[in-house]
Amino acid sequence: MNWFKRLCLFVFGLSGLLSLAALCLTWVGPWTREARTLLLETQWYWLTLEVLVCITGVGLLVCLARSLFAPRNPRETIVADVNGSKITVTRSAIVSQTRHVVEADGTCTASAIKVRVRKKGNVRVHVRVTPHYPVDVVAYGEELYAKLGEGLAQVCGQSVKSIDVVFTDPESLEGAPGWGGSTTSRPSGDGSGSEVQVPMLSQRIDDEPSITVPLVPEATLAFDAPEDSGADETVEASTSEQMGDE
Repeated sequence: MNWFKRLCLFVFGLSGLLSLAALCLTWVGPWTREARTLLLETQWYWLTLEVLVCITGVGLLVCLARSLFAPRNPRETIVADVNGSKITVTRSAIVSQTRHVVEADGTCTASAIKVRVRKKGNVRVHVRVTPHYPVDVVAYGEELYAKLGEGLAQVCGQSVKSIDVVFTDPESLEGAPGWGGSTTSRPSGDGSGSEVQVPMLSQRIDDEPSITVPLVPEATLAFDAPEDSGADETVEASTSEQMGDE
């Protein structure tokens, strides 16, 4: 639920409670006379109550419209029609297949799987994925999306119209393949022209829980410092003097 819907529900609920309390106090309670006096003689109290009642009425009208016209989410969807016979699959079967595909390689855990069946049997799947360790979201996300498309096609056929995958924070930074064997080449710094293998780490660069990029630890970027240039100048000077004496 986004912030706007949450705000509307809060205003609707608060308005209904206040307007109901203001009206009930005129009939029941120890302050019925005071409540009637405020309602009949105090203009600001009357106007406030009118506003609260109007907000409550609009909210009730919206709830009634949603109950009548909101799209249904049936428990089953038709995936094939063979000689007049229909082959259907349940939403729970689609959820199980989605979980199986996400957790098959042991990299991630699937949670909050939602399956919605719309008109003409169109299936929309939303799944929240939690990696066990940092992963390359772009590359792994595309691979996982392709696997989900193939896996769900085995259950739903061509009825799947959208697959939404949301990556969350990894469970742990330990045990990632980036620490075990992923490397990159860097100059050795000894002047020989050779290269050394530097491990790659996966680390988040901002507060977004689904973005990971490879970074190199600062210690691995420290190259050997060049020798003192003053010593080279001294050697060159002494050589020039010897040549002059000859």
